[in-house]
Amino acid sequence: MQTSCELLTPEQKEQYLRDGYCVVANLFSPREIDEIGKFFDDTKDQAIPWFTRYDTEAGVYRHISSKLEEIDKTAGQVRAMHPHRHNKKALDWMLHPNVGAVLEELLGKPALGVQTMYYFKPPGARGQGMHQDNIYLLSKPATCIAAWTAIDAADLDNGCLWVVPGSNHYDILCPEKGTAREKTWMEYGDTNITKFPRDVKPVPVPVPLGSTMFFNGNLIHGSGPNRTTDRWRRTFIGHYIDEASDQVSSYYHPVFDMQGQIVSDIAVASGGGPCGDDWQGAVH
Repeated sequence: MQTSCELLTPEQKEQYLRDGYCVVANLFSPREIDEIGKFFDDTKDQAIPWFTRYDTEAGVYRHISSKLEEIDKTAGQVRAMHPHRHNKKALDWMLHPNVGAVLEELLGKPALGVQTMYYFKPPGARGQGMHQDNIYLLSKPATCIAAWTAIDAADLDNGCLWVVPGSNHYDILCPEKGTAREKTWMEYGDTNITKFPRDVKPVPVPVPLGSTMFFNGNLIHGSGPNRTTDRWRRTFIGHYIDEASDQVSSYYHPVFDMQGQIVSDIAVASGGGPCGDDWQGAVH
């Protein structure tokens, strides 16, 4: 394992603290990137219990039991949710020592792993609405952090992330009660932010194949659609909190330290956090 000083430059850390994100290369080896891609490619032709899809009407993610090829990719994001709970390899990827070293440098404390996801995003797939991750995780006292690793190069054509630089310093922007989830520009899809701040402008963040984008849980972000006819935009994502956290939403338990041991003293967050007890997004 390399040290955090060898993996993360001072400029990258400064960008993360200022803008809420940075992109770091070569945390996973090319062999590991290929292995991650092959593992999930082998599952997409099966009816996997961790496939989920966003239910627009209900405003929640639901498990689906279809094969990926049988799912309408234009109707919503399809992803594998929490594969680390089902497979040791996925747990090892979440707890990768190089990722852990960078997380500790960015957080100032050792990280704890709480979630994994894998987005398939085939050609023609839609984007994802602008949102902030900690509206779901409800991590306290500090926000969460994501490590988003590109299994395919992510760019404007196949639906890279768009972010609002500096929005990591914002509070959580809550959905308006009693209103439908608003659709935002750039065909983002359904968003949790019903009143998107019009005085800010998202910017695209291309991520090269094999690189990892780290971003703050309060950073406003979403993604564009995959406009290509022959390119996927596969990504493996881990969500983390720091070891000083005292709560996270129930959906993200059990919590793991970076050695793979379950941490039992993190409380289950109650209610909907800053968005009120009737905010069901926290249930996910």
